[in-house]
Amino acid sequence: MNRIIFIGTDGGGWYIGKDGKIHRIPGWNPEELKDVAHLLGALRDVSQIKTAGVAERLSAALHETVTKQLGAHIQAGDVVVLG
Repeated sequence: MNRIIFIGTDGGGWYIGKDGKIHRIPGWNPEELKDVAHLLGALRDVSQIKTAGVAERLSAALHETVTKQLGAHIQAGDVVVLG
């Protein structure tokens, strides 16, 4: 694990680095952060769909978008905590 990132608002966040110290992350675009929150909520809801194949197709599309948007802010191995 590289970092644990705590994100509460569009005002940025903090992460605990490999050095054990707390580091600041600059703020995100508020609309982008809101969009990511909605996408993650949609992924949670889609996982409850029982119709064969529907959840898989929808979650694949949602996962791709979330990966792109979060990928601009996180690194491989990071753990993100959204508040």
